[in-house]
Amino acid sequence: MHSGASIGSIGPSGRGAARRRASGNVYRAVSLSLIVLVVSLSLLSVHLATQVQSKGGKPPAKNLAGSVGRGNDRVGDDAPSAASSASQGRRAEDVVVTPQIAAPYPNGPKTDAKYAHDRVYCMVPYVWNREFYDVIMQTWGKRCNVIQFLTDSQVLVGGVTKGDNVFKDPTGGYKHHSELPEGTFPDNVVFINMTRPWMGCTDPKTGKPKVCRHIWEKMWRSWIYVGDHHLNDAEWFCKVDYDTFFFPENLQYYVRDVKGWDAYNEHHYFGTVLYHRESHGRPPMAAGAAACWSHKTMAGIAEVYRKMPKGHQGGDRGRCEDRPEASEEVSTSMCLKKELDVTAEPMVDEEMREYIMLDPYHNMLTWNRTEQGEWWFWKGKPKNAGQMEDCCAIRPVGIHKYKQTILIEQLDKQFYGPADGKDLKRLNARTRRYADKVRRAMGIDK
Repeated sequence: MHSGASIGSIGPSGRGAARRRASGNVYRAVSLSLIVLVVSLSLLSVHLATQVQSKGGKPPAKNLAGSVGRGNDRVGDDAPSAASSASQGRRAEDVVVTPQIAAPYPNGPKTDAKYAHDRVYCMVPYVWNREFYDVIMQTWGKRCNVIQFLTDSQVLVGGVTKGDNVFKDPTGGYKHHSELPEGTFPDNVVFINMTRPWMGCTDPKTGKPKVCRHIWEKMWRSWIYVGDHHLNDAEWFCKVDYDTFFFPENLQYYVRDVKGWDAYNEHHYFGTVLYHRESHGRPPMAAGAAACWSHKTMAGIAEVYRKMPKGHQGGDRGRCEDRPEASEEVSTSMCLKKELDVTAEPMVDEEMREYIMLDPYHNMLTWNRTEQGEWWFWKGKPKNAGQMEDCCAIRPVGIHKYKQTILIEQLDKQFYGPADGKDLKRLNARTRRYADKVRRAMGIDK
């Protein structure tokens, strides 16, 4: 007696079940084939993209203005230096950059192919001030490939700062930025913890509150942050004072068209060079209004700042170290010379005209060396240095000392606005001649 039906004796219901099992097998086979096909196509696309990049197909640089997350609370003295070590021997053509997302120039950075590997990182170190942040981002800041504002973690609430002065008593006191609501600060504001706070100082003449100037500590901490987080976002790194009107596209013109420099394999530290401290045994230094360096120098100096001695409480000992009340320019030039053997290079054109002006340009156009004598600006400069209407290059990189936001707005209109605009018409004849030369040189006026 059989306990069950054999295979050869399956009835109609058994045959239906078999057909259903066969259909299920076909469905699973088809599904598996489709999955294999999708995976194969994905792998093929990745392979093709890699081949395109390896053959030199590089899209233009991405505009990172305003795109960096806020609130970097601490720049560690012993932060890892993988970024800087990886950069040694890099070539511009080895860097794969991401697509440009920006408004057309002059409302965004230059997108010319020849400047694709001359991206400019603009760093503005200051005490948080919304008014100046907004005007910079609405004017010259939008032309940087990357711009960040490096500021102290403690924020004035309810008061107003103008330059080094606190003009209104803070109604809300001073708070750590993290205590304020989410979204209070733009994404490209980075907070740096300082051992020496900016608040608590008073003007000895008026007795009123003023900003404590601990700019050297802010500078070296900020550059460590940039070296750790943004070394591969640009080829040229510039510190720009909040009251300097900056021209990123003219910086690109200078390093590429005038100098032909290699940012990855050459050390460069440049700006308006001052020589008046050489008699005190100090190297030449780039004035702090705007000073720039190459990718190689950026990587090197970040490592120097990580390792230099911290916390010295005395005066100047002629060393590369952290100390109170140190001069930013003197300390920067000394660290570069002692640790990297890099000396400041003057930004002047073939007619010895400065690319960066340390005073408003209507003033610089009147500076007469013969009448003024050898004060600190002129001391040590070549005898044929430009002066008066021949003071300044017609592709300026920076113009300093505009401490009111309305003046920065006016400069933007003078150099980028309509040729018949009121901000140009109100200039005196000498200043207008220079502004017209600049506009033509930059291609604003054809």
